[in-house]
Amino acid sequence: MDKNSVGKLEKVALRDIWKHEAQDFTTWLQNNIDVLNSVLDFHLSNPEKEQGTGNFSVDLVAEDQNGSLVVIENQLEKSNHDHLGKVITYLAAVGATKAIWIVSEPRQEHIKAISWLNESTAAEFYLLKIEGIKIGSLLPAPLLTLIVGPSEEVREAGETKKEYAERHHLRKD
Repeated sequence: MDKNSVGKLEKVALRDIWKHEAQDFTTWLQNNIDVLNSVLDFHLSNPEKEQGTGNFSVDLVAEDQNGSLVVIENQLEKSNHDHLGKVITYLAAVGATKAIWIVSEPRQEHIKAISWLNESTAAEFYLLKIEGIKIGSLLPAPLLTLIVGPSEEVREAGETKKEYAERHHLRKD
């Protein structure tokens, strides 16, 4: 292959692809849920936009292959505490078993928080990074990367930590 026939991967600002997070990106994701499915270890279907939970609205609520509810919170910017709180609130409010948080730049403290939630709770939490990319003059495309998600190893580590904490309290008593 000629070295000149290889395209150059370019980053595209997310706001150049989707001007408005709720109106543009959430609608796009609802209509293209297969893009999210390609990154996850389970299958989503029936995504519905802006589900009301009291005074708040979840970006998307979908079902996994078992019919359990999954909340999806979109954030086309750096992760922040406000959205982390929304993810947890929405999960509890709709009785979901899984929560997906999509951000453009996951902060280290939020990666740790999602990891801790996966160790400490029965719910499953996923943190994904979204980037816009294109090659040459082609249309831009999303690049989703799983940053952290649940695993059996994480659950076992959480159980081990609980056992150590219980032993510590017993010795202290």
